[in-house]
Amino acid sequence: RRRRQGERMGAQGSVPQVRAKDVKRVCEGRHGWLNKAGLTNTKMQKRWCAIHDLRLYYYETARDAEPKGVVFLRGAIVTHSKRVKMAIEIETGSLITEKGVEKRTYFFTPVADASVSAYQDEEVIRKQRRKAKLQLDQWYTWLQEESAKTFTPA
Repeated sequence: RRRRQGERMGAQGSVPQVRAKDVKRVCEGRHGWLNKAGLTNTKMQKRWCAIHDLRLYYYETARDAEPKGVVFLRGAIVTHSKRVKMAIEIETGSLITEKGVEKRTYFFTPVADASVSAYQDEEVIRKQRRKAKLQLDQWYTWLQEESAKTFTPA
């Protein structure tokens, strides 16, 4: 398949060149910061993410002109990871058998508060963990709802 102008190669064929601010406008508030890693590139990287149209776009910043990549949620399995602590695991291409659908695994975790230090008291640490858990649960719900659209009649 030939790439159209304005597209670049990504995880699954062509990735549309969508500015972060344009995705933010249409993603119904389902956006924010997460850490992302994969099975091959296991280093967590902070990314601004947004969910729209069965895709999870991720950018280096919320102002980028093009995504660093896209996770295709059509036919993906979204779970709480058993491999990475406090993470969402997304396995793409698991529930559909179409030519060209790439099988990949991604991990997303909440972004830790930069002001956290080893010297903080237990109450502050517990409060930050609760906040991270709430953030993780919100993203989990959003991703589950979006991937479920795979099987929803148009």
